[in-house]
Amino acid sequence: NSVSEPSSSIVKATLLEASTMTINGSSTLHDWEVDATGFTVQFQIPEAWFESEEIWAGNDVSQLSVTVPVEHLDGGKNKMNRDLRDALKFPGFQTIRFTWEQIVFTGEIDTGRRAEVDGQVTIAGETRQVRFEADLGLNEWSQIVASGSAELNMKDFGIEPPTAFFGVIRTDEKVDLTFELYFGNE
Repeated sequence: NSVSEPSSSIVKATLLEASTMTINGSSTLHDWEVDATGFTVQFQIPEAWFESEEIWAGNDVSQLSVTVPVEHLDGGKNKMNRDLRDALKFPGFQTIRFTWEQIVFTGEIDTGRRAEVDGQVTIAGETRQVRFEADLGLNEWSQIVASGSAELNMKDFGIEPPTAFFGVIRTDEKVDLTFELYFGNE
């Protein structure tokens, strides 16, 4: 019997339906949450990543980009959605986009490996460097699970945090973009 070597071919990982992305923020009145739907992720990695996380190396990633359609951000209230789209300069700018530049695995965690991710985020036509931590692991179905959050300051992107009731209610300029992404090898 010959032992087969893991495949080293590069594959486009398939974003699975269970994936979620939310933007969390606060205001002088209450905390708020906006769900992102209809987002896409381009993630190209060696096929062997679906077999063992021990072989993962950040420089194995050949593509990682995320595109979030602004019109698919939903805070559950029509007025909130309108205010959010206005703040994000929609329809002039129709997407929020992240493009990776570097991934460095920094340690082991119970569910896999921790990584530091560097890249660029474009919101409302403004592009800024970001760095955030993400936890990656393989679940029992050989799916790659990536979770984490990135803190963003709206003012860094030229976005004036929305206000209501003549400025009495103010939105904090910092928001957290949290994600839990599931990838399959289909």
